[in-house]
Amino acid sequence: MQHAREVIELLGAYPGRDFRIKEILSYASRGRELSQRERHAMRISVSRALQALSEAGSVLIRPPRAARGGFAHYRWKAE
Repeated sequence: MQHAREVIELLGAYPGRDFRIKEILSYASRGRELSQRERHAMRISVSRALQALSEAGSVLIRPPRAARGGFAHYRWKAE
């Protein structure tokens, strides 16, 4: 998992705060311009890291409310 460190840094620094995937990707890319291929690879890597952290019980994933156009929220589980 290539971007797991960035995901843990961001979400762990703000436990209890909801993040959209766009915010997480922006943090992981560190403001760099990425090609479409790089963006896609990063999105997959971040999604896998979030899924693994969710299965471990560290991250809560709230699915999108609306069927279309909604977005999920990701939150570091506050103890």
